[in-house]
Amino acid sequence: MGKRRFRVEFTGEAVIELDDAVIDAVDDEWRSVFYDLNTIYDIAEHIGYNLVIQNCPLGRMDGWADMPDELARIVEKPDWETFSTVEERDA
Repeated sequence: MGKRRFRVEFTGEAVIELDDAVIDAVDDEWRSVFYDLNTIYDIAEHIGYNLVIQNCPLGRMDGWADMPDELARIVEKPDWETFSTVEERDA
């Protein structure tokens, strides 16, 4: 029996909540060591990706390992939508 590869697109929207301490931790010194996150939206996107997609709690993220997980949480989990266009890929 062979194997097949498919490209499937998903889209979803989640709501996260960040304590101000999480945002305030990102300053110039923090950016020089970790990531170039310059706005609160950059920070929210980065943390949201890790929380929702990677299933990674705050305390396991680079730059926030000393903070309690409760300072960044998912308020509304994504309702994933699968597009009807699915493409078969070469294996």
